[in-house]
Amino acid sequence: MKLVNEKGRLFGIINPLDLLILLAVVALVAGLATKTKTIVQTTETAVQFEVVIKKVLPEVAAGLDPKESLVGGGTFFEQRDVRVESIQVVPSRQSQTNAQGQLTVTDDPYMKDVHLVVRGVSRSATADLRVGNQEIKAGKEYYYKTQKTQLLGTVTKVTVLDKQ
Repeated sequence: MKLVNEKGRLFGIINPLDLLILLAVVALVAGLATKTKTIVQTTETAVQFEVVIKKVLPEVAAGLDPKESLVGGGTFFEQRDVRVESIQVVPSRQSQTNAQGQLTVTDDPYMKDVHLVVRGVSRSATADLRVGNQEIKAGKEYYYKTQKTQLLGTVTKVTVLDKQ
């Protein structure tokens, strides 16, 4: 048996140029398969964070329900993905100067501050924490959004519970 026959085929089966093209295509497919496999890996991280919403009308604050599902992107989030652990409504604090020119802090007789504790799971391919389509970092704005309410607050504390 000859290595190359009279038609130029290796072992009488395949042309050497066709073999090179076939090997290049297989290598390309294998390279893309391993590359896309590493890009799509996401990590799940359980996160708890606190949000302060300042100067809320008392009527709005009274209607807040921690059992109500949060909304984002036009859909409800599952309770296992993000949920409100607790809601605390306190009088809003304000600072003003008195007759002597000293700065004093007093309770606002009407407006309320809302303190939320939210727990959720961050699924991200990067190091950023994202819960309910929102990036979670202390000092960053956070939209508390339900079917009936939308309030803008600030994240004050972030606790990473565990990485899975």
